[in-house]
Amino acid sequence: MNLRNLHKTTSCIASAALVLALAGCMSTGPTQYQPLALNQQEQDAIAGQPGYAQPLYRKLFQEGKRNEVLNRMEIGTAAFYRGDIDLARENFDAALEVIETVYADNENATKARSLWHEEGRKDFKGEPYERAMAYYYRGLIYLIDGQYDNARASFVSGLMQDAFAEEEQNRSDFAVMLLLAGWSAQKMGSPVLAEEAYAELLTLRPDFPIPSADDNVLIIAETGYSPRKLADGMGHYELVFRPGKNFTEKHVSVNAGGQELSLQPVESVYWQATSRGGRPVDKIIEGKASFANNTADFGRDLAQLGVTARVFSPALGGSSGQVGNTLALIGVASMALSANVKPRADIRYWSRLPDAVHSATMRANPNNVSAWQAQYSDVDGNPVAVKSGVFRHYQDAKGNHLIWHSSRAR
Repeated sequence: MNLRNLHKTTSCIASAALVLALAGCMSTGPTQYQPLALNQQEQDAIAGQPGYAQPLYRKLFQEGKRNEVLNRMEIGTAAFYRGDIDLARENFDAALEVIETVYADNENATKARSLWHEEGRKDFKGEPYERAMAYYYRGLIYLIDGQYDNARASFVSGLMQDAFAEEEQNRSDFAVMLLLAGWSAQKMGSPVLAEEAYAELLTLRPDFPIPSADDNVLIIAETGYSPRKLADGMGHYELVFRPGKNFTEKHVSVNAGGQELSLQPVESVYWQATSRGGRPVDKIIEGKASFANNTADFGRDLAQLGVTARVFSPALGGSSGQVGNTLALIGVASMALSANVKPRADIRYWSRLPDAVHSATMRANPNNVSAWQAQYSDVDGNPVAVKSGVFRHYQDAKGNHLIWHSSRAR
């Protein structure tokens, strides 16, 4: 072998070795996160929280920014279930502040999304249904506070999150947001806005009883457990959803001071998890998997090109054979790079969400709501033996009532 060919061969090997080395660098597997050490200020903050919230705040501080939104959501719902509205308000505000940085409908958020998708994707922001439900709880808190205009804005923002899936704008089908936006508009003295929301609600739930203009009691009942996120497919890069487990209640009625009131199902949170704008989703985050697939396709093509160059090297001259060797080696390295990429689905999820939301409105002056009882039935209407869950009763300064119920303690 002369010096010229030796130099070419050495260059080929060096080039291939460089690509293989890069492939090796990509084979580290999923990142492992260690709990952050708590400083004295954080320890004092934890000690100052109610007993039920202390483990949740410890987790918030230990997991840091990566899980801040998720942990704020969990604290917010835990507080809301216990009637600790101040703590719920504080945490939902903190979660939504981060969400709105990335998922608002404006130019700044578009730029933030571009940066976040490339540099901070491991920070939890939730799926569209989770972001929408954060606005749902914040809107309920606004209703409790008698701030009807802010409540309506929050529910409308929830509709936007449902319509907003990554960079695509789809129609929203989050019926409970339409009901609550209409109720809020009704209470703020905007019948036109209320009628618009209710008209859209009827396109999704044709049989749902629209609130009367003089109704002053809104009943919201939540049943079941949150949808679950699971990783599926080769490499666990496909994100799929499954229903919550260990519950059978699908319908709810309440005994309100001797009056039996059947609540209408208005929203399936599980359906919202598995759909975008009314269209079913089989699996999501394939954008991350497409990198591995595209890389693999590119590697196969390049390897084939290398083999072709070697076959025709006698006609093309000796140097083309060396080029072919290099291309083949780089092609194999590219496929190795693809094999070593571990695009795992993000299966973190908001565990304190319900499976479904039911509602009714009426004109009344509810008394002794703590004595109200709930009865549950399964999908076929058979009674379900579940203890009557928690009821929370709120009355604002204008005499309007929100009665919130959950079939499960969380």
